[in-house]
Amino acid sequence: MVAPSKPTLLTYTCYELGHTWTPSCTKASFDVAKDVSKEAFKIYGSLYLIAAIVRRKGKKYFRDKFWRELAQSTLFLTTNGTLFITCFCIWRKLVGSFYYVNTLAFIPSMMATLVAIILERKSRRGLLAMYTGNLALETVWRMLKARGWVKSIPNGEVLMFSVATAIYLYYFKKQNGLPSGTESMFKMVFGSIETLPEKSDDDEDDMETEQEFPMSRNGPGPGARSTTRSHPALNMVAPLLRAVEPMVSWLKHRPSHPVCQHKHSCAFYVIQGAVRMFGIGYGVQAVIKLLSSLPGVFKRPKTVISALMNKANVQLGAFLASLVGIYRALNCVLRWLRDRDDSLHGLVAGFVAGWSMMYYKSSTIALYTASKVAEMMYFKGIAVGKLPYIQCADIILYSISTSIVFHAAVLEPHNLRPAYWKFLMRVTGNKFAGMNRRLLDPYITNCSKLYPDYWPDYDMRFTNLVKPPAS
Repeated sequence: MVAPSKPTLLTYTCYELGHTWTPSCTKASFDVAKDVSKEAFKIYGSLYLIAAIVRRKGKKYFRDKFWRELAQSTLFLTTNGTLFITCFCIWRKLVGSFYYVNTLAFIPSMMATLVAIILERKSRRGLLAMYTGNLALETVWRMLKARGWVKSIPNGEVLMFSVATAIYLYYFKKQNGLPSGTESMFKMVFGSIETLPEKSDDDEDDMETEQEFPMSRNGPGPGARSTTRSHPALNMVAPLLRAVEPMVSWLKHRPSHPVCQHKHSCAFYVIQGAVRMFGIGYGVQAVIKLLSSLPGVFKRPKTVISALMNKANVQLGAFLASLVGIYRALNCVLRWLRDRDDSLHGLVAGFVAGWSMMYYKSSTIALYTASKVAEMMYFKGIAVGKLPYIQCADIILYSISTSIVFHAAVLEPHNLRPAYWKFLMRVTGNKFAGMNRRLLDPYITNCSKLYPDYWPDYDMRFTNLVKPPAS
């Protein structure tokens, strides 16, 4: 928290305050560039490779686009990190000193991010702006909360997610209500039949049902028995499928409302969706845990079992299962009660289903969902002429948001999202932690909270600062 409201003159050099590992501004920029470029190449290389595999990109993509996109994104992140420390030094030299504590990081970051984001591909600018916008909102909330100016609302992130989900699923049931990409994702998660009849073009759930319960109708055909004999794993699953077959058949033949578009009963439809999403949620979280534990697998093989049996796997699975299950169940109930389908059903069912986040609370997911809804509503406002179109909005949003985040990273890193602080440490080779925040403690409350005893190993030829005695 800034103590004085009037201009504050800091007489420290950029070496004493910022790049404490070297007295040379030029070398400091090159050091950061080396660290950031190396990590950026690793990060984007892995990200683009996985994305290409998931999207089944062919050789032509890897030959014509992969390396160009990788180089461009690596240049973007390298420029962002390098220009920040460069502009940090330039700003001090232009002004003559660090004037106004609150401009210490904000203005240099604004200068750096404006250049960096222009170097990135246009198709990625919006995604980056949304991500940093969410991060900036969370950071500002943490800063206000640390000052005692706001108080957390119990389950506030769950409420935010529920409202955003309600709006999303209301438009999901409306004709051309959602962007095509978002609508496709929602069809995959909630089922294409939850769109209104005039929008449905196929029954994806029937396909999913056949895949999940291949023996549930008339038993396996000759081809299925042949497949079972040729795969030992299926031989283990077959008895279980035969055991649950009567229950599955019974569920399928329970009643359904004439308005409902699903082929089998409402009960089967709800349970089928919940089971499928539990498996997906459990699997995704297990893979994430497994990948994060890979570095220590050879020393401790049991970490694989721990990753697969982690409590978080069940929590994410329960969240997604209840989200889809409750949404489907309430839609069926409302169709039974009102004898028709309606987009308002999506609003009600979406709000109630959104409380499934109680199983897997995440302010990051809630903020992202809410911001995407706000973005969607903004473009809808533009489409009907109610809101103005802002040129370069993604560039402006990214620059302001990143500047807020970098401001916090310099002056109050304890209020940053811990995962993002670790990211900054990784890409800069821990150089963000090397700033001498103890010099700012008289002006910013708890500025050195993360590193209260840290003091740089200065080259005394370039400074007369000495470590203060321990209090």
